[in-house]
Amino acid sequence: MQGMKSLLAVGLGGALGTGSRYALSLLALQYEPGLAVLATLAANVLGAALIGYLATRDLGALGSALWMTGFCGGFTTFSLFSLEILLLFERSLALAVGYGAVSLVLWLVAVWAGFAAGQRRSARSGSPPTRP
Repeated sequence: MQGMKSLLAVGLGGALGTGSRYALSLLALQYEPGLAVLATLAANVLGAALIGYLATRDLGALGSALWMTGFCGGFTTFSLFSLEILLLFERSLALAVGYGAVSLVLWLVAVWAGFAAGQRRSARSGSPPTRP
């Protein structure tokens, strides 16, 4: 029964994450179609920060399934990112490599910042940090 609850939690979180990701894309496209790659970058940076923060929380199995696996997994967009790298590569090797490098650096900084924020919160509340 626990496995079915986890599966449903991942599905619900994934639906919320993908819906949020789609809304972010629509917002970017509303202003300028060329901003679609920035929406992908923003989703991945925000998702990295969120999963870093959530990794320090005691969410329990269902909470982790819902928020970390489901929501963050649905919200971040590695497959779209990969396609964008390919399309940018067709235009310019430097642009593709630059976008990929900037994305990776920002994701790592974001996941570190989220994790650090969660650890600071744990230290203030007196609860020990958790690990995924």
